Order: sequence, then C-alpha cells, then structure tokens
Amino acid sequence: MKLKRIDPTQTLGQFAQALEKYYNSWSNLIARSFVSGLFTALGATIGLALVIGLAGLILEKLGVLPVVGGFFGRINEVLNHALPIK
Repeated sequence: MKLKRIDPTQTLGQFAQALEKYYNSWSNLIARSFVSGLFTALGATIGLALVIGLAGLILEKLGVLPVVGGFFGRINEVLNHALPIK
C-alpha cells in the first residue's frame, strides 16, 4: 500500500484561504458575534444566579440572613394596616 505524500504548504494555503473566506464574510461575522454575545450573557446570568443563590444559602445556614423573612413580614404588616380588608 503506497501512501500519498501531502504537501504541507499546499494544505496550509488551502486552509488559510478557507479561513480568509469565512472571516471576511460580514454575514458570518455578524451571526457569530450575535450568537457569541447571547451565550456570554446566558453564561453570566446563570453564573451570577448560582453565586448569589449559594451565598444566600451559606449566609442563611450561618444565621446571618434572617433579615429577608422579617423584611417581607414587615411589608405585609404595613400593607395590611394601610389597606384593611373590608
């Protein structure tokens, strides 16, 4: 079995031409940038939600964060006092 010899300069040249054709297309550039921005925003949102949720869970377990329950309870009292149900 005889192997075919590949000229690396020709292969690299073809690859470079394909890359140039792909990256010089405005539609590809815009689509790629748009999708990249969407996934960056999605990743940042999910990551921030996980970090805040984990921090809240840790602070609640440490007993530092009972303020949230009391805060909403106080709002409920104020609303019930200001707007009595007839």
